[in-house]
Formats: sequence, C-alpha cells, structure tokens
Amino acid sequence: MTVKNLKGVTDASTQLMTAFKDNDENSFGEAMVALSSEIQDRILKEAQTTNQDQLVLMNRGQRVLTSQETKYYNEVVNNDGFAGVEELVPATIFERVFEDLENSHPLLQKITFVNTTGVTEWIISRGVNPAWWGKLCEEIKKVLDNGFDTINMKQFKLSAYIPVCKAMLELGPIWLDRYIRTVLVESLRIGLEQAIVDGTGKDMPVGMMRDMSSQTNGEHPQKAAEEITTLDATTMGGLMARLTEINIDGVTDPIYRTINPSDVLMIVNPFDYWAKVFPAKSVLADNGQYVQVLPVPVSDMQSVAVPKGKAVFGLASDYFMGIGSTLKIEESDEYHFVEDERIYLGKQLANGQPKRNDSFIVLDISKLGAAQEPETPPTP
Repeated sequence: MTVKNLKGVTDASTQLMTAFKDNDENSFGEAMVALSSEIQDRILKEAQTTNQDQLVLMNRGQRVLTSQETKYYNEVVNNDGFAGVEELVPATIFERVFEDLENSHPLLQKITFVNTTGVTEWIISRGVNPAWWGKLCEEIKKVLDNGFDTINMKQFKLSAYIPVCKAMLELGPIWLDRYIRTVLVESLRIGLEQAIVDGTGKDMPVGMMRDMSSQTNGEHPQKAAEEITTLDATTMGGLMARLTEINIDGVTDPIYRTINPSDVLMIVNPFDYWAKVFPAKSVLADNGQYVQVLPVPVSDMQSVAVPKGKAVFGLASDYFMGIGSTLKIEESDEYHFVEDERIYLGKQLANGQPKRNDSFIVLDISKLGAAQEPETPPTP
C-alpha cells in the first residue's frame, strides 16, 4: 500500500482504523500521513478563497487565537516547523480539541469521557454506594474497599503523524491552528473508538469487549459472545436485569442498582446494523408504515471496531476514558516519502477501562432474526 492509493478522508480513516486493529505500525504511519495530507489540502483550498481579516474569520466560524496560542504558532512559523519548539501545545488549543471530539462522536458523548489535564491518577467509582448505615461489619468493609479504582493517566500514549508543508506554514497562525486541531480530532477519534470498543489493555486502554479478570502477557482476552436470536422484551429485559447487578469479590450476594435505559448502549458493526439490527427492530404499524422500535429505549450505535456478527451491550457511564492535555509535537525521522513536507509526531497521554468487568456483555448476533410480521395486512 502507498499513500497515493489512499484517496479521501474516508478511505484514510478506514485504513487508520484497520491499522489500529491489526497493530500494523507501517500501515498506521502511512494512513496517518494520508489522512493529514487530505485535511491539509482541504484547508489550503479554503484559505485561498477566504479573507484573512479577523472579523470576517469570526463571522465565518473560524476561531480567533488567544495571545498565547498566537505566540506559539508564530514561533512554529518563524522556526519553519515544530522542530526546536520546546513549548507544549497551549492547553486552550487542546481544550478546543476535546470539545470537538465530544461534539463529533456519539460514543464519546455517552461514556465517562474526561479531560484529565495534568492529573497523573484518576479515582473512579465502580457504582457501589460508599455510604452505609449501621455497624461496619467485615462484608461491608469488603464492599467499600472494592468500590473505587485508580487509573494511571501516564500509562499509555496515543501518537499521530502530522505532515506540515511549507504552504501551510505560510498561511499563518490561524490556519495552522485549524489544521493541527482537525488532524488531532480525526486521529484521536479513530484511535479512541478502537480502544474503547476492543482495546487489548497491552500498551493501550482496555476495551468493552475484553475480559478484565484475566490476561496473558498484559493482553486481556475477548469475552465469550452470548448468542441471541431476537430483540424481544424477554431478551432485552434479561440483559437489562444483568446490568443492575454489582458483584464484589469476596462478597456472597450481589448488590443491585437502578439503571437508566437511555444510558445503555448496543454497539454493532455497520453491516450488522442494517442486515440484522434494523430488520429486528422494524415493525409494520397499523397505518401500513414501518417503525423502528425496541422494547427498551437503548442507544444503538454503529462502529467498525466491532467485529461482524457481534454486538456490545452495556452501561455507557461505566466506561471511563481520560485524556491529558499535555501534548508536544516533535519532529520524526521515520517517514520521508512525502515530498516538500516535514513529518511531525504528536504524542497524547490517554487511558481508559470499564469500571466493572460485568458492565458490558458481548453478544453473538449472527442468527438475529427479523421482527415478526402480522399474519394479515392491516386494514387501510
């Protein structure tokens, strides 16, 4: 595969997701460069047809930089690139990246997605109520001790290659900022989605589909998929009931909690959504029109990170993903195949995992059938 074979942001995004899944460093580098170059060409064309006046840019939705951001990008421009620029990317730039990430990705809107800034450790609750009436017996102490977990935010780094051509530097700080933020949003979105859904836990976060109770050489195995053949009330109700249970190590009986159906996710591959899930939730109404309905109002989402034939069912808020705002862009000597461009490497601290191992259930939907049609057509 060569960069020339990747045409368009969609193709490069798909290749980037595949590289993440296959852990193919060469494919990842080439797809990242192709994605960045496509974004760069788009912004260059837009800049050529847009007045550089600050007020005009504001009215057209372009972001006006703070004094610190302008100083940072001016240093990059004057230095003819990021090499030698020792300062970290200003926190305000990354705050905007974080906002764009949340706004552009439904999955990140649903989970516990946190900008951890400079925090090195983050304490999360596993859903256990830390308050208790009465004497503190041994079993209650075990519940409280297992109620919290600590995630090390400096454990993993998510990297992105950022090609910068001379023409981009000549546009000035505002357009350079637009380009950097767009590349970071696109690359982080793809990398985070793959990690949240199916991250192995080895040099990356632990995904929803992984079994946190065991690991081999640092890698958590995939959970066994449980077969379902319908999305009727009995099946959906049974899955919802399992999410109400909180099992604590060393405690005999589970603790139960109330859950909000709107907080529950069902994530499937795009192919399976249209081939399996869509027919299974489509019902012919009395007026002769099809309506899409599920017995429980869960959020059904599509993700190419989910393998074909499987689905992830679980409580969105029970997945924690934190990304730090300490980002530095450094020069990379690994890729020189793009003419008239310098390749830079942006490294972002991030980590995440399910708050509890049983917060997410992996389903086998390969035999999922369509909803039952009425035996006789409705009367007009």
